[in-house]
Amino acid sequence: MMQPIDVERFRRDGFLAIPQLVGAATVAALADIYDAMLRGEIDCSATDNPLGMTTRQIMLPSAYHPIFRDNPALDAARDIARDLLGVADPKPVFDMLIYKEPGQLATTPWHQDYSYAQMPLTPAGTLVPSDEYVQFWVALDDVDEENGCMHFVPGAHDAPLLDHYIAGGDADYSQRLLAIRDPEAALDLTKAVACPLKAGGATVHNYGTPHFTSGNRTTARPRRAYIFNFSTRDRGA
Repeated sequence: MMQPIDVERFRRDGFLAIPQLVGAATVAALADIYDAMLRGEIDCSATDNPLGMTTRQIMLPSAYHPIFRDNPALDAARDIARDLLGVADPKPVFDMLIYKEPGQLATTPWHQDYSYAQMPLTPAGTLVPSDEYVQFWVALDDVDEENGCMHFVPGAHDAPLLDHYIAGGDADYSQRLLAIRDPEAALDLTKAVACPLKAGGATVHNYGTPHFTSGNRTTARPRRAYIFNFSTRDRGA
């Protein structure tokens, strides 16, 4: 049973960890199709774009298989998004898969999702809408600091957007990797919170919340993340 959602804590910290969003059967069903996409058994080549040219990333898996358009993770997350966004019908606006195999050491550097709102990046100082978007990051494997769990800086989401730069990939393409410039100076990283999860757990965060994942330093534990966003606005609005 999913724990009650602490809306006030989300507004204060900019993120929440959800120990169990979905159960083992849903994780297994999603992971089965996820792995088929990774193996090329389901053709996702049009949007199989490595993040920063280093990390396997499949954009919009919902375009290739119906399980990513309708599943219990989306249903449970939509219920949470209703509370966090304060709307009766939050809209799914984006989804992706990010895979870090054992020994894949590339990090996903500290960044804020709203930096991706414009091409090639959103200018520093832009006001981040606090109540229009949330992103869910669902673990399909047990995750910890060794294989790349999420880290957040609580309370850093209310200020204008920090200065970002293109850390990798093509500046005009979806593989671009954005990063906060000099995060040690821009953020108090001593306050950073790691969010280890069991498979089926999730995090949810505001588009302005700085977050980071390490590479996968393990030798035998994959890290499959299923990511999707809800908004108060329709896709493309």
